[in-house]
Amino acid sequence: MGDRGWEIALRRIEAIYDIQQFVASSLVRKIAASHFRLPAADRHKFQQLTDEAIARIEQIVREAYLEGGEDVGRDIRREHLSQQVVTARRDMVARGELISGAHLRERLGLTERRLAMLLANGSVFTLAVDDMEYYPALLADASVDRERLQEICRIIVPAPPDCRLDFLSSSRGSLGGRSPPQMLDDDDDFKVLRQRAAAWAAEFSRTVVKVYKGEHQAEPKGIAPMYMAVTELDPRRPLWERASEALHAHGYEWPLGPYPEARNFTLFVERNAAGYSTPMAEACVQLHVNGEHIQIRIRAAPGTALHSETVRAGKHNTFIDVAKRVVAHLCKH
Repeated sequence: MGDRGWEIALRRIEAIYDIQQFVASSLVRKIAASHFRLPAADRHKFQQLTDEAIARIEQIVREAYLEGGEDVGRDIRREHLSQQVVTARRDMVARGELISGAHLRERLGLTERRLAMLLANGSVFTLAVDDMEYYPALLADASVDRERLQEICRIIVPAPPDCRLDFLSSSRGSLGGRSPPQMLDDDDDFKVLRQRAAAWAAEFSRTVVKVYKGEHQAEPKGIAPMYMAVTELDPRRPLWERASEALHAHGYEWPLGPYPEARNFTLFVERNAAGYSTPMAEACVQLHVNGEHIQIRIRAAPGTALHSETVRAGKHNTFIDVAKRVVAHLCKH
């Protein structure tokens, strides 16, 4: 392990505990080398320290190595960041920046049923603190237009709650150095805010279209797709609309072409949400070009009945042309 984290930990332990320097040094090394836990086999060497003291020293060593920029491992860094979030949220509760549901209802004059409706449609949102749900106090700010604020809240639903609160409470260059609450009174400002909020929220969800040669019921592993297109869109928009925009947006697509003809291929649509490493499969469409007609078999699409049908191929029949034509057809049905 690196010297920077070791030096920081050693100084802090010596300042708190009456331990000889070489003993403290040995203790730091053993903790750091064992994923920031003192091995049970070594506890007898430090009998002068209570279990509570050992636990506190383990925490000091872990924080010192993080502060020193040492490689502590992904799991420990993730745990540290999670603890920082918990601490920050507790501070927000203490400062009154996060309030209880009862407090919010009192400020807004809401019944429990009405608050539940606002929460369900995204007009308000909560953050969890120690297994309890709290609402941002700014949602009850009497100095802002609450109806417009709630409309912005509904627009930014695709983002995680922490990110939504940051968006609402921070000044942004894209908003002329202002925060969203400062743009609610003027009609022109509010129009700009709605547009910026929609674009910002779309960044938290990507619709991905992949095309593979041949007929598949599930996305093949270990094989690169013939084509892939990605675009950032609100996940609440209809599936086929998002797939169509991904195919036409020219945001990210690979390869760039030219594209060959293909008689049999399969189109997969998936959604990648922020904070989730596993994509959500949304649709699988098998396509077979037979002369002037395209045979379509939809294997999976949430909210869409499984079915087969035939549409006209039209004049162009590269596989991308065919895919665009089929998705445009599905958008209408």
